[in-house]
Amino acid sequence: MNNHFYKPLKKLTSKIGSGSTPRGGQSSYKQSGISLIRSQNVLDMTFSKDGLAYIDEDQARKLNNVEVFKNDILLNITGDSIARVCKVPEDVLPARVNQHVSILRTNGEVDPDFLLYYLIYRKNYLLTIGRVGGTRNALTKEAIEKLEIRIDSKQQKIASVLSSLDKKIELNNKINDELEQMSKTLYDYWFVQFDFPNEEGKPYKSSGGKMVYNEVVKREIPEGWEVNKLNTLTSFLSRGISPKYIEGESGIPVLNQKCIREHRVLFEFERRHDNEVKNASSRFIKKYDVLVNSTGVGTLGRVALVRWLNEEEVTVDSHVTIVRALTEKINTVFFGYSLLSKQAEIESFANGSTGQVELNRNQLSDINLVVPPRSLQDRFSEYYQSIIEKTSINERLNCELVQLRDWLLPMLMNGQVKVSDNYNIDNSNILIAAEPDACYGRIEPLDIPSSRKGFARQVLAGKVVSVFKDDPNFSNIKFQKVQFLAEHIIEADLNQNYYYQAAGPYDNSFMKSIYGHFKSQKWFESQNQRFVPLTKEEKIEGYYQGYFAPAQDRLDKLFGLLYQTTEAEAEIIATIYAVWNNRIIENTSISDSDLIEDFYMWSDRKQQYTNEQIMVGLKWLRDNNFEPKGFGKLIKKAKSKK
Repeated sequence: MNNHFYKPLKKLTSKIGSGSTPRGGQSSYKQSGISLIRSQNVLDMTFSKDGLAYIDEDQARKLNNVEVFKNDILLNITGDSIARVCKVPEDVLPARVNQHVSILRTNGEVDPDFLLYYLIYRKNYLLTIGRVGGTRNALTKEAIEKLEIRIDSKQQKIASVLSSLDKKIELNNKINDELEQMSKTLYDYWFVQFDFPNEEGKPYKSSGGKMVYNEVVKREIPEGWEVNKLNTLTSFLSRGISPKYIEGESGIPVLNQKCIREHRVLFEFERRHDNEVKNASSRFIKKYDVLVNSTGVGTLGRVALVRWLNEEEVTVDSHVTIVRALTEKINTVFFGYSLLSKQAEIESFANGSTGQVELNRNQLSDINLVVPPRSLQDRFSEYYQSIIEKTSINERLNCELVQLRDWLLPMLMNGQVKVSDNYNIDNSNILIAAEPDACYGRIEPLDIPSSRKGFARQVLAGKVVSVFKDDPNFSNIKFQKVQFLAEHIIEADLNQNYYYQAAGPYDNSFMKSIYGHFKSQKWFESQNQRFVPLTKEEKIEGYYQGYFAPAQDRLDKLFGLLYQTTEAEAEIIATIYAVWNNRIIENTSISDSDLIEDFYMWSDRKQQYTNEQIMVGLKWLRDNNFEPKGFGKLIKKAKSKK
């Protein structure tokens, strides 16, 4: 039976239309008021507030025919950004659009989210019809109206599957934004307001700390601080390469201007460079390098800190400048963050009377940085590195989610992958029919020799502690549960021997010995229920890559999600996983009520938790594709326990 049909977009919409620029152009824009959405605000599936313009009520009244409503789809119809499409976010309303953006308002026959994803799916076609004739790319209203849309009987479920991934991406971005805001607040307090802790732990400037006027920056700075030119603090300052682009997965990633936005490196916009034809090894970027967009109107001056690398060898093109700190002169992390704070100054170089679109090396080299004593730099670096670790986990997870979404999108739209009839939009559990495990990828087996399993397990535990040691919720119980979930979700046979314990699955001999192993390996020491790094902590990462590289993405995802949980939430998730896994091993019935009953039967301690809390844990496992598969041994009650 055919479950889909096609209709032209004109018959699925109540409005297709674009606006205009108010008289006076940019000079007529206001500091606040009603949003005027332009093409630069419309990215693929994402709305950018960078450069969002505002108009007053009189200007908006003249554009009432292009007022933007909730759930409207925005489509770029002219210029180089043609065919970019997103859904309007509610927090920019009320709004109007200019002549480069068209509003698509559905009439109820097609789900707005489904239409959004379908337009992304048909982007190449839109680009093709937009380039026919004329000298400027343009999508005419007639062409948009004639676009045939495939209406699927499960359109809402298809949209829900894809939007659930986008919501996870959005949540991770929101978490990262909040963490970065915390860092900015601390940086401003210490290095702009100069209220860093003095020897007594009090705010320096507010407590009467001595300030000295500096002629270079034309302001007072704390006594003993310096002002240095950027070129005296760098070991490397150079543009990237002119790439030899290739298609496919070969070659190495090359980053461009699109990859630098909101102080972050967006790897999804990278292209591939043939490094055998043109060796770029002298322009490989490193962690904590700073990347500066150095050409182009609207993009010149954007700055990003390299917090992590998606591959070992990554370069940038000639439109981007690499800036690397001279570690003998300045702390690398402090240097990087200080340059982020200079973005507005760097952007101003493009706004001079010449309207230049090139940032020359001398301009960048002449930037002045206020440099505090090394001890204060190091204190800030220690704090910010923990933020980087957390945000990097979320960014890696987002890359994984984007890849999954981009793989699913065409498959769902052309019918190669179908949403299960059991899929429940309210629960947002992704149930689709395709090649087994094709959606999320099969779990790659780990090749760990039997003689090394004990040590590999210590390494995994060391990695857990490395990631979670600054988590305020990281207790002995949470450590136990994260370790259990990590071993089972990657199906690592490490000679584990779990039994019932009041707080959940527990391997008594391992947990009692691991603290001693940490100390003997000089990785960590436990002090006052916190883990203190020892001299060889850095060796953990090398061992971890050696044993667990095939499972790294899945573990990164797990750790990133669990970092946000309380001890109680981790206990609930691990216990519900354990009883579910037991039922798979025993080949007995599995229903939500069965799992809840088993949870409460685990121990008297479980009575403190509500059905709602247990269901949240169950939903967490399903939403994140962490359902058990029956791996490992049946978990039983210890003989000495009742």
